[in-house]
Amino acid sequence: MNSPFPGGYFYSNRWSSSFCQTDPFLSEVAITRCLKDKTIYILGDSTSRQWLEYLTRRLKGLRIVSGSRIQAYLALDVRNNITIRWLKHNHPWNSNWVSRVKAATIPEALDSIAVGGRQENVIVVIGFGLHFRPFPPEVFIRRLQSIRRAILRLHARSPQTPVVIKLENNLQFTASMLYSDWYGYMQNLAQRKVFEGLKVALVDAWDMTVAASSFIAHPNNVIVSNEVAVGLTFSCH
Repeated sequence: MNSPFPGGYFYSNRWSSSFCQTDPFLSEVAITRCLKDKTIYILGDSTSRQWLEYLTRRLKGLRIVSGSRIQAYLALDVRNNITIRWLKHNHPWNSNWVSRVKAATIPEALDSIAVGGRQENVIVVIGFGLHFRPFPPEVFIRRLQSIRRAILRLHARSPQTPVVIKLENNLQFTASMLYSDWYGYMQNLAQRKVFEGLKVALVDAWDMTVAASSFIAHPNNVIVSNEVAVGLTFSCH
């Protein structure tokens, strides 16, 4: 849903949504209870990778066991049977050395996720957009449409699998005009439109970063923790 009103506000470092009740998934106990016996796939860019990095700091038993910051990470909590995988999206990726690293597209990653049977406890998080800003909007919209079709295929296999879409956050004012927040805002609107009608949750990282006066590519721990809390509210209701 598009709205002229802010998505919420921060009070005492906690995000209060204007549109839904957000559960307090900020403590280690609450997060562990939600994620216990689950596999979480986080697909996208480095701002989505922040979710995995935050969770490894927040949960004492969760450790990164393989991977790298430029392609994929695998984190495990053996005691609580929690598995988290972060996979970076395919081109465009606006870094010469990172661009040479092969990666699956988000639709390919979604189609590869095993669901059903013993794989019922799966959560999917998708967060991307920044690297598309220098390109014509048609490139981003076509990618969104392919992701929408992949989500529909995923839900055809497993209707109950939660899918969380983390919208873009804003950037520093000194960023190149190629990465202007104007393009980011338009891409956020495009995501809302393309994913309309799907059984997905939108995490409004844009309004969170604006409300917190955060103008950096990678928001701080308070913002990321609240992004995760909103996503877990939908996933573990």
